[in-house]
Amino acid sequence: MPLFASHGKGSRLFDMDGKEYVDYVLAYGPLVLGHAPEAVVEAVREQLDKGTMFGTAFEKEYLLAEEVVRAVPCCDLVRFTNSGTESLHFLLRLARAFTGREKIVKFEGHYHGWTDDIFISVKPSRALGPKNAPAPLRESPGQPSDASRNLIILPWNDLDIVEATLSQRSHEVAAVILEPVMFYHGGIPPADGYLQGLRDITSRHDVLLIFDEIVTGFRLALGGAQEYFGVVPDLCALAKGFAAGLPIAGFGGRRDIMELVAENRVPHMGTYNSNPLAVAGALAALGELARDGCAALRTMATQGRDLKSGLAELIRRTGAPFSISGYDSIFSIISPPKHPINYRDTLGYDLELMGRFHKALLDRGVMIMGRGTVMLSAAHTGEDVKQTLDAASGAFEELGY
Repeated sequence: MPLFASHGKGSRLFDMDGKEYVDYVLAYGPLVLGHAPEAVVEAVREQLDKGTMFGTAFEKEYLLAEEVVRAVPCCDLVRFTNSGTESLHFLLRLARAFTGREKIVKFEGHYHGWTDDIFISVKPSRALGPKNAPAPLRESPGQPSDASRNLIILPWNDLDIVEATLSQRSHEVAAVILEPVMFYHGGIPPADGYLQGLRDITSRHDVLLIFDEIVTGFRLALGGAQEYFGVVPDLCALAKGFAAGLPIAGFGGRRDIMELVAENRVPHMGTYNSNPLAVAGALAALGELARDGCAALRTMATQGRDLKSGLAELIRRTGAPFSISGYDSIFSIISPPKHPINYRDTLGYDLELMGRFHKALLDRGVMIMGRGTVMLSAAHTGEDVKQTLDAASGAFEELGY
């Protein structure tokens, strides 16, 4: 049976059976401040008395936009939506409108939302075509047979193939879109120099570069992966850590591109965009993340570093066939112990063993994502880390290591 939540507070989630868990799922990423952070709850409560919807601009929307522009390097202008999928869907339209071209380069295994035209070649259960030229695969019944007609699917972490593709086809290509870190399949990092290489190649061929910062934004750094790696895209999508659990997302980028939206030459609509409750929560959340020189981000990185090193020592000592891939505040525990560099490598994951490990941790009061991903929040403590390492030790023992 699925776990049914009752309530959450800080780093802990409580289910309807009264069980308590150290939560590293964090609602699949948004809860960077933990469950029910006081500053965010209070901001939403205060806004409730002032109104839940206006249908026009309001002050906090403007203030939130200022904070996002201040934090995120590529954002000269920003627009708000309700979900990451909406933001990404619109960015593809915007890139095509700006360049006058229709093709989008997408990397095999990267997830950019569930709309028909981009929910292609995402899942690790199958792979068709040669590694250097993957075949586009629809991910759901109901997607049109020609859903991938404007996509070019390439392998992750191979600059030579990107260069060769754009050298031949840049006249067709509007943008290259990517997760700066491939978190959908276990936290696969970009190879050294890869993101900068993509920036150089796309600039040289006059193709837009889009970062999907749904996971990395406001987590790897306040300014996301683009701040962390020092590589600035033309456009980016934001969500999850954006508002500590409130339903808001956004997109932003270079002024000359975003002015197409500001001037309504590329219409962007949505009744619930910039919902006042979500905006109030997001404004409070960004304030908490930026406070004291981003102390909250340092806290989650510190606790994550301690947890990673403790898990690595357990794996070494027990000989359990696992490894750790990712960063301090978000990483994955994967099996077998070979670090993947692209999507095809994930086909070698021992999903049965990873599932048993996940269940053994859950039985011991620790929640991680089913595919092994662990996300830290600013609410996690040293006691949480200790409890998790004790649970992992017991889980490895249960698995026979």
